[in-house]
Amino acid sequence: MGRLSFLFRSAGIGVVMLAVIALSNGTARADEVFIAGNTTGCFGAACAPGMSATTLGLTFSNSTFSGTTAAGFRALGGNANPGSNFNNLGSLSLSTAPNIYNTPFTLVVTFSAPQGFNGGVNSATFTATITGTVRSDNTGGVFVDFNNTPILFAFNDNNCEPNPEAQPPSAGQTTCGHGSFNFSVNDVSIDPGQTVALTGQITGAQQTSSTVPEPASMLLFGTGLVGVAGLARKRMRGRD
Repeated sequence: MGRLSFLFRSAGIGVVMLAVIALSNGTARADEVFIAGNTTGCFGAACAPGMSATTLGLTFSNSTFSGTTAAGFRALGGNANPGSNFNNLGSLSLSTAPNIYNTPFTLVVTFSAPQGFNGGVNSATFTATITGTVRSDNTGGVFVDFNNTPILFAFNDNNCEPNPEAQPPSAGQTTCGHGSFNFSVNDVSIDPGQTVALTGQITGAQQTSSTVPEPASMLLFGTGLVGVAGLARKRMRGRD
């Protein structure tokens, strides 16, 4: 009976060790969110957004973007060269040709990361009204007045991959988890002969993920079980 009781106590120690490791490695952690995607756009009512579009002397060019939030925020559009169309929402170029502008514009923003958007909806459509006048002496310009209402995206990304952006060593950042963020687009003004980047921002981003047990922790657990088993055998022999 004494041997059986000791074996139960030894097994109990092993269970406790397993529970401690599971708790220390399976706790939820709040992460920043890695964001990536692209834009398309078009001019006119009921238009079909594409990689580029032109109306009169105004041209839209699409863009791609990617980046990780900091404190739940990520700016999109602060590119020193707006015509390069990377990490902004595309660009608009206005010629110096005389024209009067009064046309709708549609911008579609599609997110490729994170993945697993609720309802499968990973894109947002923002409409704008473009108004303005360019005169023959290259004066004037246009104003792009967007609907600036933030749109909420919720996701549950089960595809765990390393964050492609360099992170602090302590971050342990992955691209999986469940969370949400808000996205909105800003108004812009353009001078004749200029190119301006379309800008927006991610706000309120948060992602909760569970850490995975590391090999070192599993090795520690295995070593502990071996030690418990060895101690059990030693005590049983001592009682024979």
